[in-house]
Amino acid sequence: MRPARAFADPAEGAPAPATRLEAPGPAAADAAAGSTPPRERVVQVRRGDTLMTVMARAGVSTTEAHEAVKALRTVYNPKALKIGQEIKLTFAPVDDGGDLHSLSLQASVERDVAVRRTDAGDFEPQQTGRVLQSSLGRAGALIETNLFKAGAGVPVEIMFELIRAFSYDVDFQRDIQPGDSFEVAFEQVHDATGRRVRTGRMIYGALSLSGNLLELYRYEPRDGSAPDYFNPKGESAKKALLRTPVDGAKLTSGYGMRNHPILGYSRMHRGIDFGAPAGTPIMAAGDGVVEVAGANGGYGNYVRIRHNSNHATAYAHLSRFGLGVRHGAWVRQGQIVGYVGATGLATGPHLHYEVLANDHQVNPMSVKLPSGRQLAGAELRRFGAAMGDIERKIRALPDPFTVALASDH
Repeated sequence: MRPARAFADPAEGAPAPATRLEAPGPAAADAAAGSTPPRERVVQVRRGDTLMTVMARAGVSTTEAHEAVKALRTVYNPKALKIGQEIKLTFAPVDDGGDLHSLSLQASVERDVAVRRTDAGDFEPQQTGRVLQSSLGRAGALIETNLFKAGAGVPVEIMFELIRAFSYDVDFQRDIQPGDSFEVAFEQVHDATGRRVRTGRMIYGALSLSGNLLELYRYEPRDGSAPDYFNPKGESAKKALLRTPVDGAKLTSGYGMRNHPILGYSRMHRGIDFGAPAGTPIMAAGDGVVEVAGANGGYGNYVRIRHNSNHATAYAHLSRFGLGVRHGAWVRQGQIVGYVGATGLATGPHLHYEVLANDHQVNPMSVKLPSGRQLAGAELRRFGAAMGDIERKIRALPDPFTVALASDH
């Protein structure tokens, strides 16, 4: 990855915009015949609208609207309408009665649906597949303030996937510095005009943090286990423990000696505190068995989870416990074990989080977390081949950093 001064459009490398050819519509046919073309009106679906109310607002009679909706039901469920969706209506010229001639809308990214009045006077349903093409998108940028600003223009779901994939190793509130950079490659689908209409999976993600390059590749093992992200060594991005068990929280107190805010004297703070609104969900840092779930002195409502013979995690000052969280219960990584509160010796709502190694509290931000899956043997060789294929596909796309640098000159 090379540093860039600006974001490069991820649609680079996408298929060139194409012109969609359609059969001449009623308006074109009438114009060719020299008669007055039908009138067209585009209406948007509002909150609480049904197809009937949309058509009534556009001036369609109740009888016509009912007949049109009845015909449309054979190719489209009118209940699938979404707020803001556009519906195109055409009407016969006023001097010819002004009756509804046709109704059309985009049912999905894959197809359009319509009903058109036949010579016999009834409505005939139609559906047309849309021209779609799959491609890979590639994006990257220099981080000047934060990752999301640097990724403006990248699909939001891809940015979230990038964060999720690296969240076991990177603290995105504290590890990202100005001058760092990111890169992603992801699946996408374009329509015939070249507009991206769907985003697929991230297949590659990279972060350059203070000169240290971290890379992850999507791979689906042959043993039937779920697809995952692996680094070039074949090590899973997932670790046995999450580094931060609560989303969007601010680190308010680190590990080490401090002046206790309630007791008023210095004592060892054997965990880290995350400030968050009361009721914020707290996740289990890893799979394990609940050793403690209950009141625990100054800790207030407290949960401790045993993950293996060496590691446990603890969560304190909870307002309440997660569903089914009790002594002896098995919990999964990411499962909600409680909610942020201020029980026990706490001045305000926050999570006090501890990692215990061999039953001794250690600094959660610096301890080396237990690793996740390590590919080996034939599986590692297959991963190497898949990684090489992803690299070749990425190299075939314009380098976003080169494009951005060139645009500055």
